[in-house]
Amino acid sequence: MNTRIIALVVLALASCKAPAPDYQAANLALVQRDSHAVLRMLADDSSPEGERLKATASLQLGDLDTAANHLDRAVTAGGGAAVFADYARLELIRGRLPAAAKWQSRAEQADGGAMMTLLTGGEIAMAQQQPARALDYFDRAAQRNPDNFAVLANRAKAIAALRKWDELAPLLTRLEQQAPGDAELADLRKRLAARN
Repeated sequence: MNTRIIALVVLALASCKAPAPDYQAANLALVQRDSHAVLRMLADDSSPEGERLKATASLQLGDLDTAANHLDRAVTAGGGAAVFADYARLELIRGRLPAAAKWQSRAEQADGGAMMTLLTGGEIAMAQQQPARALDYFDRAAQRNPDNFAVLANRAKAIAALRKWDELAPLLTRLEQQAPGDAELADLRKRLAARN
């Protein structure tokens, strides 16, 4: 074969880029709780978003240490608000409320209006027994995405903690239509019925 043709083929192959990671498919796999698929899809991805998604998959598998390692790599790679918010959530899961608050502060500095920042901020406020502050976070998240189940479910928990029963009833009915048989919603329904 002609050396010029070989050189052109080598040059063409060298200039080919690897396909971009499919973060939408990875997110869908996370929603479907197919954590192993996410880890396979993003095995070679060391971007902040790739590491963040692998951390979420590791959390779903109950591997907190591996999740922390992925989040450490995401931070090092230049991750922003979503990475910091996920780190805050990891520390909340670990029961390390001061560390969670520190990461939440970083998330808010990076993008205080991001959905992940608002959700995590509300979860931390609930853990700190501050349901009014939590409701503020969840209300802002609901303004951004009024149909997000996680936002609405967390909002319902905050409303119940504040004993705003008249506000809870229609929200709970809406949530139960989306997730019939959900155990947390059933608990909220019992609280509403008992009004306590």
